[in-house]
Amino acid sequence: MSTDTQSTPKPPLRVIVVGMGVRSMIYTRVALTNPELLEIVGVVDTDERRREYARVTFGLSPENCFSTVDELVAVPKFADAVINGTMDRLHVSTSLPILRHGYDMLLEKPFAIHEEEAQELLTCARETGRTVMVCHVLRYAPFYQRFKQAMESGEIGKVINIRMSAQVNYFHESVSFVRGKYASAEICGSGMLLTKCSHDLDLMAWLMGSNTPKRISSVGSMFQFVPENAPEGAGTRCLTDCPVERDCPYSARRLYIESPQRWADNVWHDSNIRRPETDEEKEAILSTPDNPYGACAYRCKTDIVDHQSVLIEYEDGATGTFSMTGGASISNRRIHVTGTRGEIYGTFENGRFTISSIAPQAPDGRLKHVVDVTEAQEGRHHGGGDREVVLDFIAYLRGEPTSPGKTLLEDSVNGHRIVFLAEKSRQANGAMLDW
Repeated sequence: MSTDTQSTPKPPLRVIVVGMGVRSMIYTRVALTNPELLEIVGVVDTDERRREYARVTFGLSPENCFSTVDELVAVPKFADAVINGTMDRLHVSTSLPILRHGYDMLLEKPFAIHEEEAQELLTCARETGRTVMVCHVLRYAPFYQRFKQAMESGEIGKVINIRMSAQVNYFHESVSFVRGKYASAEICGSGMLLTKCSHDLDLMAWLMGSNTPKRISSVGSMFQFVPENAPEGAGTRCLTDCPVERDCPYSARRLYIESPQRWADNVWHDSNIRRPETDEEKEAILSTPDNPYGACAYRCKTDIVDHQSVLIEYEDGATGTFSMTGGASISNRRIHVTGTRGEIYGTFENGRFTISSIAPQAPDGRLKHVVDVTEAQEGRHHGGGDREVVLDFIAYLRGEPTSPGKTLLEDSVNGHRIVFLAEKSRQANGAMLDW
């Protein structure tokens, strides 16, 4: 009989899903495509329909379906880990008892909504010895993996400036940040910079490595989606009292019924209804007086910003800027890093970036080449990062090789802290705050 234990396949990681929302549904697809790696064995959700979806989809035992985290931790541990996909403001309050009950965790970003919460979660993870990995999925995209390799190669010398921007397209802006569940800090617990752009500022912190910020400043406001910008004669609801609805770019009928884009299903999911079958059903839902998705986009009383810029001075004197703009015609993420010997620049959605090096001997004074990762990430949301972060989490807990960009909680702190300080600065009219 062979004594080679390496040939024995490892059992799948047994996971409980806490918060069966859109993001958790994406992460749990690995259990359907690769059941040898991941098995969903339980669910926690306050919504009975989402619990039932999980029960049927993953063949769960009814006794492993819970409505609250308190119910989950009241029974003996029966899984290896948890995927926590609750809303932002619930991340820490749900994570603490789960970690204390002995579960490791894959936690949706942002992992905390303010610095005190972040410290509380860090302390708990250290005291319990549990692993927390944060879903900063863009670190796993081939574009950013290769970009970091190029920066670390030394080809462009020492970094002088890193400049990043995120454009949020008008459809996504209207669904999530004007009419949706992220339109108010009271609802989601945080502002748009943390909710939407903690990805980007985590990337900046990761790309800059050990060069930590020294000072941070930020400005921003709600510029576009205010009552005074509503079309002349506009009503309060698109489908019931607005005579200019057909000419408005934020018409709920146009966006969510006639010309739906990628985020359209969020309208029905977040309204806690099954996806309507007919346009008539959709119109009836949007016409309901208390449904936020049928409200005039300019009269939603959104209390978060729709554009914001961040300025960072690093310890070694380098600088960084990040700008977020909501309501753009297309979504994209751009990055341009300038070093002492050249620069690297590109757009994530294009899947390509250019490395341009100083070369006086060359005909145009520089040498350049393009790195193309379109084939590796084409058609894959977040460049495939949604799947890769789950696979990395599984590998880490199994003691197998992991990504150099793995997003352990300790590795994710600086990006969040940039956001926390930027928000404090914005609220203080752009004051420069020490790190």
